[in-house]
Amino acid sequence: MDTQQAISHFLYYLEHHPALAGIQPAKVLLGHTADYEALTGAIAEQAGSCSPFRFSAMRLDLESTERLSKAIADSDLYIFFYDSSTLPNPRPDGPDFVRALQGVMADNWKKSLLFKDYGDYFYDTFSVIPQRIAGLNSHLIRRMSQATTLSFQDDHGSYFDTALGSVKKWTDINGLGNYDLAPGEIATHSDTINGRVKFVGTFLSTIPFARKYGVLQSPLELWIEDSTIQKIATDVPGLEHDFNKYLDANPSNRRIEELGIGTNEGVKSLYARNAGFEERHCGLHLGLGGGAKGSHHLDLIFEGGVLALDNEPMFDGRFVL
Repeated sequence: MDTQQAISHFLYYLEHHPALAGIQPAKVLLGHTADYEALTGAIAEQAGSCSPFRFSAMRLDLESTERLSKAIADSDLYIFFYDSSTLPNPRPDGPDFVRALQGVMADNWKKSLLFKDYGDYFYDTFSVIPQRIAGLNSHLIRRMSQATTLSFQDDHGSYFDTALGSVKKWTDINGLGNYDLAPGEIATHSDTINGRVKFVGTFLSTIPFARKYGVLQSPLELWIEDSTIQKIATDVPGLEHDFNKYLDANPSNRRIEELGIGTNEGVKSLYARNAGFEERHCGLHLGLGGGAKGSHHLDLIFEGGVLALDNEPMFDGRFVL
């Protein structure tokens, strides 16, 4: 893996973060735990003294809350590298330092970047040449605009389709101008998803499905009508109970509020780390919830399958261009 190239791509995206528009040099705080000391050091070193950034580094688990709060307020952008879901005994609201900083982080969310549970997969996330991701996203969005139907099927017997004429505008997450720097996704919303899907993959949410169930190998079956989950079934012990509890907690949780396609070819597999980079894994993901107060967004990130436009495959493990 070319770690220097990955950091170079990361710095390229960082220049285009909305919080740094028109600011040079930008004051960027690199908050990190011990496991990320080498990474943050490499970022600052590779940027060098002539870069448009003025980096400062602080240990999140050693510095006082008062000093960290002041550093966040004084920065133009703060970036945190730490583990949460992958810790031996994780708390749902994060490590101690995150809980102590919740107020100031909420007040300054527009200038925040959180690389939570990335580990060494940070380098995979930024390994692809930015122009490749931007070009792929643009190409796919253009093809969507020219097609009538998007469909999905896999070897487990899944099938759904949606009328593309009904979808809202596709969001292009190519790392340029996005608040979340991790590149490689296009996303939209559709009210016309219909089918029966046997989900095999992993989860991304504040609810710890990924930690408890990992990467599913036995399917979670979903009956979908007009983008609403009507019922589910699975042989995975405990999952049907837990998932129904989630679905019943809020009407929005039954709704597919997001239809997404990951486009980052550097994210080779799914790891159930509950980390944001997994959402960039190539292929389908469906985002439930988040459309109403009190609901929780839960991404279902599919491990495989074929996506087709008007019955012509556009993704079958790789993108067909």
